[in-house]
Amino acid sequence: MERNAEKEKRYLRERSRRYIVGCAVLACVLITGVFLFFEAKEKTEEIEKSFVINKYLQNRDYLIYGANENSPPVRFVDTDGVYKGVVVDYMSLLALELGVEIRTEPYKWEDALQNLREGKTDICDMYINDERARDYVFTDPIYNLRTGLIAMADTAFTFDDINTMCIATERGDYANYYMEKNFPDAELRYVGNVEEGIGLLIEEEVDAVIGDEPLLSYYMAQLEGEAEFRIINVALYEEPVVLAMPKDHAQLIPIMNQAIQKIKSQGSLEKIQQKWFGISTPLILVEPERKYLRIVFFGTLIAAAVIGIVSINNSSLKKLVRMRTAELEDSRNELQMIFDNIPEYILILDENQKIVNANKGILQHAGLSIGQCIGKPVSILEEKFQGKELEQAMNASFGRSGERQKFKNGRDIYELQAYPVDGKERGTLLTLRNVTLDEINRKQVLQSSKMMAIGELAAGMAHQIRNPLSIIRMHTYMLRESENLNEEDCRSLTYIDENVQKAGRIIDNVMNFWHISGNQIEHVKLRRCINSILGLYENPMKKKSIRVEVRCDEAMSFFCNEESLKHILMNLVANAVDAMDYGGSLFLSGDRKGQEVVITCQDNGCGISEENMENLFNPFFTTKDPGKGTGLGLFVVYSEVEKLSGKISVESREGRGTCFTILLPNREEA
Repeated sequence: MERNAEKEKRYLRERSRRYIVGCAVLACVLITGVFLFFEAKEKTEEIEKSFVINKYLQNRDYLIYGANENSPPVRFVDTDGVYKGVVVDYMSLLALELGVEIRTEPYKWEDALQNLREGKTDICDMYINDERARDYVFTDPIYNLRTGLIAMADTAFTFDDINTMCIATERGDYANYYMEKNFPDAELRYVGNVEEGIGLLIEEEVDAVIGDEPLLSYYMAQLEGEAEFRIINVALYEEPVVLAMPKDHAQLIPIMNQAIQKIKSQGSLEKIQQKWFGISTPLILVEPERKYLRIVFFGTLIAAAVIGIVSINNSSLKKLVRMRTAELEDSRNELQMIFDNIPEYILILDENQKIVNANKGILQHAGLSIGQCIGKPVSILEEKFQGKELEQAMNASFGRSGERQKFKNGRDIYELQAYPVDGKERGTLLTLRNVTLDEINRKQVLQSSKMMAIGELAAGMAHQIRNPLSIIRMHTYMLRESENLNEEDCRSLTYIDENVQKAGRIIDNVMNFWHISGNQIEHVKLRRCINSILGLYENPMKKKSIRVEVRCDEAMSFFCNEESLKHILMNLVANAVDAMDYGGSLFLSGDRKGQEVVITCQDNGCGISEENMENLFNPFFTTKDPGKGTGLGLFVVYSEVEKLSGKISVESREGRGTCFTILLPNREEA
């Protein structure tokens, strides 16, 4: 019996020991689980906080707190020029908790509100009202403030007299909203700050000044001995003060609240208020610390703790994934916006030459939406680009990375380049660029170079020709002095002199044309300019027996760029001569009409058809036979008229002739 009882005792002791060890193991597992739970939660919050703060600090690495510059001791600019006070010290604590620099900037109160509304600053402490709630988002309260009224000590005003009083109040202050709502009959006198209002009170221009009690107490103490004040009855109101931020900073509010709660739990706020106020009753609300952790020793909670940790980790990962997804979506939208605003037309094709993406420029040109193009063959665009030319340019560019292929599309010239796209999905990137103006400029430069070379050649030839002409003039003069000349010899000498003079005039016209200045505005005699151009075309007009009539006063002149004017007249005369058959008539005139100079060039040539009128001034447009015209003449005329700030119009009937009218500014001085 004793042996059995002993065995039973040993069995019970062994079972008790195993039970105690099991409970200890369960307790260790539970404590470890709780520790890991809070550690994971803290890490998740830190990652989340860092991500959100960095998102709002893309362009700078600090936040800006901007508030009232003259509200001691809450916040004020001291005599040494440093911004100080309760809230300024509070911002230093908040910066440490957030891990981000907070710079403080003093303003007039109304300017502080405006800067916060416009996003120039990030933080400001204030009361909450409906009007401010439309513009800002708010944190949890950081301290409480009472607001009251002070009057001169010798007055008898009471709380019941407020509706009959004239009261000084700071612009933009919450007190204005409160007074208008609760004391609508009171006369409010708006001032820049409370100090200015107290000055008006001393000068008896107002009956009282409204302000926060710490601020009023500060000025009452400062002015003791100079003036005697008293606080009217009890406080007007007592409200919690919060930190306000712009609406687009809403995601920062939870992070700010966490930092505010942590500062409260550390008791740092009481030390700040004691530094500035020296009183035991704190301005700043301090909530008793709350304990949320309860240790449970039941085995079922171990599994719950593990599940909770996994769930929180999963939740954190999901949040991070959502944030990253949103960030990637923003980046994609940015890239799409850049893609759409590139001036060149861009197409991305897959291996089967079907459209994967297209930018806005080419879609607008084709009159299609992106939905109508994706997955469709590139031929859907060929109708807008005169099909064959685009198709030929594309076929020529494939396999030749970056090689330029040019093709015409109506009056425009395009340049196409193809680049292979390597990656998960292979394809081709096509760029189309309108190079019409580049081609025009290139041809103009080439033409200018040719004309310059011809001008230099003509000038050299003119110099060489003048020498034999001078010799001919000298010998005809010497022959005229001979006494042996008969009448027939004299007629021959006269004929020689006339032709020498004619050759001299032609040389003078050429020299005058090629020795004009570039962009210089100078005094131009219109008739002389017209005659110099007509002299250049004397021979072709003589061959066609074209009759020329010029109506322009010899003395008529105005300030203009002579080079541009000669280019205009030369091209108009050249076109008129080409348009007329044998026996045509050319009429040129110049006159003043009000503030404009009117120049006309009229011929009775073949005229211009209605269908060609709208294309008349387009570059490369010509009705002449191949090789007989560049199509740039009238384009140059139009460009030069625009350069001179003028206007050009044309009237024409097919088979009846054409009349060009040019209106240029009548400049009286350069």
